[in-house]
Amino acid sequence: MYLCPNRKNMITLVSGTNRPNSWTRKVLDVYKIQLDKKGIDCQVLDLMDLPNELLHIDMYARKVDKFAEIEKNILFPTSKYVFIIPEYNGSYPGVLKLVMDGSDVKKAFHFKNAALVGVSDGRAGNLRGMDDLTNVLNHMKINVLHCKIPVSSVSKQFNEQGDFISEETLRLIDQQIDLLVAM
Repeated sequence: MYLCPNRKNMITLVSGTNRPNSWTRKVLDVYKIQLDKKGIDCQVLDLMDLPNELLHIDMYARKVDKFAEIEKNILFPTSKYVFIIPEYNGSYPGVLKLVMDGSDVKKAFHFKNAALVGVSDGRAGNLRGMDDLTNVLNHMKINVLHCKIPVSSVSKQFNEQGDFISEETLRLIDQQIDLLVAM
């Protein structure tokens, strides 16, 4: 978890999986670098940092302390999200839905803005998952940016040293960031 020093107009990058060493996290790191180059402060919510106790019957009745801290320090002050979501069984990971379901939706999501990035090693870049997440986010009163980026064949977008090599995708990322900032 990386917290933004400037809390005003905060952009939060969400790694939409709790899988270790994921392509999703690598794509998130590309976004972080691009935002840093533009001088835009952001913070990171990596679902790897979620407390194990989150998936418990009491999650609706009382907050797990560490999750309450994530809400207070990350979700509530966020004004704009970038959800980077891998394809899991034709949609997005359940752990991301768990975070949304376990949150105080009004404080964490209502009337905020979001950009979506789909990640898959297949050819569609999780288009279906981005559509599914768009529907859920719209229901939660989040404005979803029209410019969604499907990162297809994600393993081919990085070289052997781990550097992101797709200039075309970088141009799209920069365009999406500019549009999100303007929202």
